[in-house]
Order: sequence, then structure tokens, then C-alpha cells
Amino acid sequence: MATQPAFLLYLGSVIVLVVLLILYFAPRCGHTNVLVFTGICSLMGSLSVMSVKALGTALKLTFEGKNQLVYLETWFFMFIVATCVIIQMNYLNKALDTFNTAVVSPIYYVMFTSLTIIASVIMFKVSMHLYPLHCLPDSSVVTVKL
Repeated sequence: MATQPAFLLYLGSVIVLVVLLILYFAPRCGHTNVLVFTGICSLMGSLSVMSVKALGTALKLTFEGKNQLVYLETWFFMFIVATCVIIQMNYLNKALDTFNTAVVSPIYYVMFTSLTIIASVIMFKVSMHLYPLHCLPDSSVVTVKL
């Protein structure tokens, strides 16, 4: 799922945005605009969540007896998780050192959650057309007793 074009486009966009935020915006306005540091944290956080999902699947298969530790992809996702978490924590600490926690926390929470949901929708192709009727059981199964 991580090699599908839509997710690769998301991945590339996030990497470009993070590099732009780190190299251009952070030195210029990172200490005056809370969105710069929290944006870096949130973008990297969405990638770390997706990598942890992939790593979790690999570990689940390994515990089921299908060793995934022999594959390079498993180690790659471990590296990605570590890298994303280090960058995420570094810039979250910068944001908390620079701005009030009451300002950083809600902005970070909303951005992180929104970007993670977007990444999940893209990766897992969750249907955006959920109808309430899909939640109801089949009418032939439901029996009403009076």
C-alpha cells in the first residue's frame, strides 16, 4: 500500500513541505509563527504513524511465524519511524520552548490528527462516501417480535 501512486504523492509532498519549512521558514519566522514548528511536527507525525502501521503489520506476521525481519522493507520502516520521531520531537520541543503550551497543544493536536487521517485515507483508500444505511443489518436477518 505504501508504494501506490497516491500515497507516494502524499509522501513526496510531505517531504518537500518539511524540507521547505525546516530550511526556509524555520530560520526566518519559526520563532514568531507557531505554525512553522507545529507544521513540521504534524507532517512528520503523519509519516511516523503510517510507518508504525507498516511496522506493526510486519511484527504481527513475524509473531505468526512468517519472519519479516529478513526483509529490507521491515528495517527500512524501523529507520523511518526512528527518523520521523526524532525530527518530530525535536521540533515539538522547539515549539514548546518558544510558545506557550496552551497555544502549541491544540494546534498540534488538530494538525497531527487531520494529517494522520488524510494519510490513512490515502493509504488505505477509505471510502469517503459512507452512507448511514450501510450500518444497518440486512433486512432479511432482522426479525421483529411484537
